[in-house]
Amino acid sequence: MQEKLSSPNSSKRLFQFVKLICIIGIFPVIIGFIRGLIFEIAKLEPLFSKSLYWGIASYLLLHIFLVEPLKFYKKTQRFIQVIFGFFSPLFKVSYYIIPFWVIILIVIYLIFNKILKFEQGKFLFFFFSGFFFSMHIVCVAKILKVDELRKIINYLFIIFVVIIINIFFFSLNLKLYHSEFSVVQVGRQGIDSGLKLAGAVFEQLFVPEVR
Repeated sequence: MQEKLSSPNSSKRLFQFVKLICIIGIFPVIIGFIRGLIFEIAKLEPLFSKSLYWGIASYLLLHIFLVEPLKFYKKTQRFIQVIFGFFSPLFKVSYYIIPFWVIILIVIYLIFNKILKFEQGKFLFFFFSGFFFSMHIVCVAKILKVDELRKIINYLFIIFVVIIINIFFFSLNLKLYHSEFSVVQVGRQGIDSGLKLAGAVFEQLFVPEVR
């Protein structure tokens, strides 16, 4: 009887331990992906790369000093669930991984650039892409935020997965705006840098120093 009662708790602890190991393994990979993303952005024309970074900075400044648009974000983000409501598994996660305003931005870009052949002002798409992706990540982190320490592992696991998915979605978005932007290179550099960083941390923690 005692074994049956303790079994669920043991399973939960094991699952939490597995999540913790995944978090430790994912973190260097996230750092690697971010480095790979920065390297690829640096290859863009200065106007585009600066517009992108200004978009990111503009949202962060808006969020910190002026207004936190969380209510606005929640209301508009619900449209994503409406759009993907036909596919149940995607319906459940789309709210957290697909920024609604980025979808709108892509539609506007396709109309102006691909259909009307209007190529002026492309830097604005880089600016708003940085702005809306920043809003998405910050607001999702706020929505998922937990106050209880025992839930922090679940929070970190989910938010790390969200960040990785959004890095690739962000990269695909930039690829649409600039054909020379390489999503493959972001992934390759991310994995290489992540593995090197993880290896360095492992050596520092577990490999004894030879004197």
